[in-house]
Amino acid sequence: MINRELNVLFLPKWYPSKFEEFDGNFIENHAIALSKKCRLGVVFVHSDNSMLENYSVEKSQNNGFSEYRVYYKRPNYGLSLLNNIASFLRYKKAQTVGYEEYVQDLGKPDICHVHINGKSALLANFLKATEKIPFLITEHWSGYTTESGAFKGYFRKKFHQYIAKESSGITCVSAYLKKAIERHNIKADFSIVPNVVDTKLFQPKFDKLNDPIRIIHISNLSKSPKNIHLIVEALTKAGIQRNDFELDIIGTGPDEDFMLEQLNNSSLKNRFTFHGEIELKKVATVLQNADFLLLYSQFETQSVVMIEAFASGVPVLASQVGGIPEYMNEERGILLEPNSSLELEKGILDMLNKYKKYDQNKLRQYAVDNFGEERIQELFLQLYHKTLNKNA
Repeated sequence: MINRELNVLFLPKWYPSKFEEFDGNFIENHAIALSKKCRLGVVFVHSDNSMLENYSVEKSQNNGFSEYRVYYKRPNYGLSLLNNIASFLRYKKAQTVGYEEYVQDLGKPDICHVHINGKSALLANFLKATEKIPFLITEHWSGYTTESGAFKGYFRKKFHQYIAKESSGITCVSAYLKKAIERHNIKADFSIVPNVVDTKLFQPKFDKLNDPIRIIHISNLSKSPKNIHLIVEALTKAGIQRNDFELDIIGTGPDEDFMLEQLNNSSLKNRFTFHGEIELKKVATVLQNADFLLLYSQFETQSVVMIEAFASGVPVLASQVGGIPEYMNEERGILLEPNSSLELEKGILDMLNKYKKYDQNKLRQYAVDNFGEERIQELFLQLYHKTLNKNA
């Protein structure tokens, strides 16, 4: 057992950057939680078409730990195959550039923590072979699922299988995702570690007496996989039957304009507030003032906004898909058959009658016990020490 503070290098495929402020923020949340128990740093790589030089490193300490965002110039040789090969090699080099700065500032890591198998594991696999530094993988990606079908390509699958075999284990945010990965003949020592929620930020508001009732929806506002078209259709029909509710919408996405056009020509024309993409503190405030959260995705590996709702004492109306049923029961909300505006309409009307029956304290405690920082720290630290002891 290593008794000193562990040095942990995060290697994420997605992470907030100058291109996407909230991309991979659930990985950032894991980093924030673990940085309170480890010497932790993040090396994140992203291409940048506007660059003049081949590589640049942006260092920050915004979250209280070291973050190295390494940007590389995307190649443009006129041939897609040549561009792909060059991009792969530049990505690999960019990870090395970031790692050199990491080591200079923080020293060599005890363990690498890869988030999403693939290119992000290149450096971890190299360090295992050359420095005997073990690595774990955490999977969030819905592309493995049958519903998504995004995990394609013979060589890609072989690469993922190889990296998984070389790893010391894979954690998944749900058993549903674990099974989806296993269906691709990816073998590893699997364990379940869910997403983390900041229970200090997301807290219940116990004195709310909303009139009208407030429904909240938070997503990337897409027809696939978030079913925003069915959500708008069902809410419109429910809004004709009842005028005692209003809607808060948080997010941005490919079908945002479609959603707004439909809502502005519906029964909810003057009954919704579109917040767009807002900072997390504002999300927490709007969420804690809601009476229930509405999700109706085609598939979900777990759903971060669902556990944020639980931490805020807010029940959830959701589709019975993916990893959601693993974390839902009658004390936390209502599950619906997926992909039907009629089922969703019925569910909305049902929840409008039942939302007051849910115990905010129980919702909150469930989130603290299962997704709070202390629980996620405990689960990952156990895996870190298990890995290091095995490789000692």
